[in-house]
Amino acid sequence: MRTLLMIIAILMCVPSEASAQSPQGVGLTMDQQIKAAEIITNAEKAPLANVGFTLAIGTIVPVDVPLRPVPSDAEELAPQLRGLSYVAVEELIAIVEPRGRKIVAVLLRGRPQK
Repeated sequence: MRTLLMIIAILMCVPSEASAQSPQGVGLTMDQQIKAAEIITNAEKAPLANVGFTLAIGTIVPVDVPLRPVPSDAEELAPQLRGLSYVAVEELIAIVEPRGRKIVAVLLRGRPQK
């Protein structure tokens, strides 16, 4: 139940096509969000659990949390993701600006493709 409430809260922060011009987030369309999440989910088999921070736009990811570069396939799909990193936590993916470690978008993890 707690995870479901967290997902609902995060979805309220995820930028949509209507807010693509917003200064917050990276301005991904819904289609880009879904496809990028699938690509990252396929690349990341072991998401973290029980982290000590909230996955929300603007949150700073602690230094002890490892970041991974966004896969090149996702960067090709959504050029806005170039040079960014991510961290997968439970059923969510935080897209992170690596220098300041600030979360710029939050996506739902996609289902792994077999």
